[in-house]
Amino acid sequence: MNQKSFNDLLSRYQTGTCTEAEKLWVDKWYHNLNNRNFTDLSSKELDEMQDNIWLKINNTEEQTIAPVKVKKLWPKFAIAASIAMAFLIGGFYLTHYNPTESAFISETGDVALISKTNDTDQPITISLSDKSTVTLKPQANILYPKVFAANKRMVYLKGTAFFSVSKNPKRPFFVYDQKLVVSVLGTSFWVKSSTDKMPAQVAVRTGKVRVQENEKSSLFGLSNDKIAKPILLTPNQKGIFNDHKLNKTLVSKPIPLAEAYNVPSSLSYNFNEESVAAIFKTLSEAYGIEIKSDNEQISNYTFTGDLSKKGLYEQLDLICGTISSKYYINGTSIVVSNKN
Repeated sequence: MNQKSFNDLLSRYQTGTCTEAEKLWVDKWYHNLNNRNFTDLSSKELDEMQDNIWLKINNTEEQTIAPVKVKKLWPKFAIAASIAMAFLIGGFYLTHYNPTESAFISETGDVALISKTNDTDQPITISLSDKSTVTLKPQANILYPKVFAANKRMVYLKGTAFFSVSKNPKRPFFVYDQKLVVSVLGTSFWVKSSTDKMPAQVAVRTGKVRVQENEKSSLFGLSNDKIAKPILLTPNQKGIFNDHKLNKTLVSKPIPLAEAYNVPSSLSYNFNEESVAAIFKTLSEAYGIEIKSDNEQISNYTFTGDLSKKGLYEQLDLICGTISSKYYINGTSIVVSNKN
C-alpha cells in the first residue's frame, strides 16, 4: 500500500465507508504508532519506525530482508512531518475509534459477522439464526453473527431497535452498544443507543432483562467504583443510563401484560361505585406496576366510569380528576396524592 492509497483509506474511514477489515487495519496502524514516544526519537529511529509501520500494515510477518534505506533529504523537516502526522492521525483515530465495537468484534473471534443498516424511512425486521427477530428503526445498524455460537448469542447495536428474543436458557442473548450491555434469556424489549441529546435507554415489554454498563466504553478502562450498578427490568419498566448511573423508571406508554404476552384477560375496566383502592389493585395487576396512594382518605373514595380502551396514564387522569387528586411516578411505582 502506497501513501496515496493509505490517505484514501483514512478518508473512507472518516466517512464510515470502509469495510470492517479496513477499519481493523487502521486500528492496527494507529496502535503501532502509539507504541512509541515520538519526541524522544532520533532522526534515524524515526526513519526506521516509518519503514516498520508500513511493513506491519501490509502484514509482512517474515522480515528476512532488511528494508532498503533511501537517504532522506531535509531530515529535520522529515522528523517534524512524521511527528505532526502521528499526532494528527492519533487525534483523528481517538475521535472516531469505538472501543466497544472493536471489543465485540474481537470477542466473536473468527465467526462471520453480518452488518445491516436500515437506510429506509420505515422500520425493517431482521431474522436471526436462532429465530429471534430485530426490528431496526431508520438509520439503525446491527452487527451479528451469521450463526450464533453454541454457548451464547451476541449482537452489537447502533441506533434504536426492538428485540424479540427466542427463549433458550442454555444460550443467553446479549445486546451490546457503546454504553450498555443487555442480557436476556427470552423476552422482548427496546434498546436506544445514546446520542448527543438523549441518554442510552432500555425499555422492557415482556420478560426480564439485566442491564449493565459496557466496561469497554472507555479506551482507557473504567475503575470498579465508577462503573454503574447493574439493574433488573420487568415489563413496562425502563432503564436510563447517564453519567455512569443506571436509573429505573416507567415507560412512556405502559401496555397491559395480557396484550404484551398476547393472552386473554378477564379484567374489566368498567367500574360502578368501585373503591379507588380496588381500582388501583386492578390496574396494578393489569400493568404489572405498583399503584398506591399516600393516605387512606384517597383509598376510601369511589369511582364510576368506563376506562376501557384508554391508556394507563389517561385512566389515572380520569380517576384523579374526580377525586381532586394527582399522581406522580416514583421510580417504578405510581403514587396518587391529594397534597398540593
